[in-house]
Parts: sequence; structure tokens; C-alpha cells
Amino acid sequence: MSVGSNAVKSTAKTALKENYLSTVASSLILIFSWIVCLNCAVLLMPVVGEIGVFIIAVLMTVFLLLPMALGLLRSVWRLLFGVSDGPLSVFYWFSDIKLYSRALKLISQFGLRIILWLAILNLPSLLLFFLSHSFFFEMIGTEVPVWTANFGFFSVILRNVSFVIVFFVMLKYYMAPILVIADENMDVNEAMYTSAVIAKKSSIDFISLIASSILWIIATFLLMPLPFTLPVLLGFYAVHTRFSITEYNLHISKQRTRQEGFI
Repeated sequence: MSVGSNAVKSTAKTALKENYLSTVASSLILIFSWIVCLNCAVLLMPVVGEIGVFIIAVLMTVFLLLPMALGLLRSVWRLLFGVSDGPLSVFYWFSDIKLYSRALKLISQFGLRIILWLAILNLPSLLLFFLSHSFFFEMIGTEVPVWTANFGFFSVILRNVSFVIVFFVMLKYYMAPILVIADENMDVNEAMYTSAVIAKKSSIDFISLIASSILWIIATFLLMPLPFTLPVLLGFYAVHTRFSITEYNLHISKQRTRQEGFI
């Protein structure tokens, strides 16, 4: 991508400037919903137990919070074109059953891929975990070998490495949410495929943008500044994606022009 991270961030801040408080309000709605869902799940712990709380939290995240996050992203994307939808735009994907189904399809496409890759890459870590605990050898009726003492440490390392690998594997799909938002007629599978094609040239620039935004990202993990930093980070992402798509379309257009010139 010819446009650097500084230009991306500058463009995003300019686009958000006039409607920044509106996006902050949208972020507050999303964060408040997250806190309510979390507290509801915790209150149910005496009834459903820890596993039940985990399942409920996952369901609320998938069916409520992530579609709301997509609504926030959509409002930020539309601000790049001078359209302000207001704070309640976080509920956009709930306004129609077809829109909601489309949002869930996008979320499931990401979720299933992440789960599959984590399951595959964590097999060595899982094996070392079993070998590092005495119950495994008790099951097979043997004593615990001395050489298994450090397997637990290596299991943790492999598990962390698997998360890093999954991040880079999923990186090629990072544009799919914007593509689904930008083109309401585009199928989710088509958006995933298109993202994978464009990301071959733009993923390095996206990683560079993430690295240059590290202070914003760190601040986002703190609850107090989260409503103020989240719209900005989404703005960085949206502007980068817009530039990348534009450059890709220009590249394809030039290729077609050359091909027509040879005919």
C-alpha cells in the first residue's frame, strides 16, 4: 500500500473529528452492554456453575455483543463518507432478520476458522500437558518419568505460539468485516475470499499500522479510556482498508487496460 500509517491515522482522525462524541456514545452503549452481560453471567454462577457461565458468556458475545461491535464499525465506516448515523447505529444488524443472519454468518466464519486452527495447533501442547501430569501415567499404571518435569513449561510455550500462528493465519481475512459492511450485496464467503486476495499485498501494511498504534491499543485494554480509543482504532482500521481496496481496484484496472492493449 502506498499510503503510510501516519496518513491513515491522520485521515481517520479528520473523519472522526466532527462526530467523535457520537462514536464515543456508541462505544459506551457497547461497553455498557458488555458489562451487563458479564454481570448477568456471573450472577447465574450458583445455578449453572463455571462451565455454564462460560457457555452463556460465549452465547451473549456471539449473538449480541459482536453484532453490536459490527454496528459500531459500520457507523465509523460511514463517517469516512460524511454520513453520521448516531449512537443507536450499534443496533443496525438487529433491525432486520436478514441483516442479523448476515452478521452471524460473518462471525461464525471467523469463529469456526479460529477454533479449527487452534484445535490443530494445540495438539502438541495438549500432548505435553498430559505427559507433564501424574494422572496420565496413573491411568496407564506406570510411574512418572523424571524427564517429563519440564513438559508443562513447554506446553505453555507451544500454546502461546499457537495463538500467534492463528493470528497470522487469520490475518488474510481482516478486511472481510469492512467488505460486508461496504457492499450489502456481497456474500460473506465472497468477502472472505476477496479479503484473502487483497491482504496478500496489504497485510504487511496492516501489521505496520498495528505496531504504530501500540499506545492506542494498550490504552484500549483499560476500561476508562476504552470508549474514547475504540472509535479511533476502528477509524484507523477502516481508513487502511479503504485505501487498500482502492489501490487493489486501481491495480486490477491497470492490468485490464494492459491486457486490452495487447488484444
